[in-house]
Amino acid sequence: MAENDFGRLSLFAPWPRSPVYDGGIGVLPAEAGYHDIEPKAKVTDADDRLRLLLNDLTTEMRAQFAFFRRLRLAADRKSKSATDDAGKELRADVKAAADAMSLIIRTLEKADELQRRLAAARQSADDQNFDSKDYADARAHFLDLIEKRAEELAERKSAKRSIAGASAKD
Repeated sequence: MAENDFGRLSLFAPWPRSPVYDGGIGVLPAEAGYHDIEPKAKVTDADDRLRLLLNDLTTEMRAQFAFFRRLRLAADRKSKSATDDAGKELRADVKAAADAMSLIIRTLEKADELQRRLAAARQSADDQNFDSKDYADARAHFLDLIEKRAEELAERKSAKRSIAGASAKD
């Protein structure tokens, strides 16, 4: 069974605090046996604890999915050359592994749905906490950047004119 039989498992990956689409597909190795768990020292509130718990669950479930996939493929290969009794047992193992994989995918989908809800709630809270002082600070910052850029361009034009003027006198 290919990874696409249950959808792209790489879509189920740990979520950052503020998810941002960067244009990539964000593939993580699904066959990770041991994985790094995000340090708990970074936890700032209950929302982060839940996000990190769901990330840990997602990472573990991806590893379990990879394990059951390998188990199912191995049992499938062995069942083709097995006797009737052994073949029945191996077919039962293949079915059990496929059932476990289906359950893992459903669990990953639920964890992903929770992560999406948490991200939407964080975004909503951030939007509500945005006040006019933040807007005024951001506006002043960008106007300052525009002013600096205009001064740079004016200096370049002035330098070009002085070079052009000097070469015209020669």
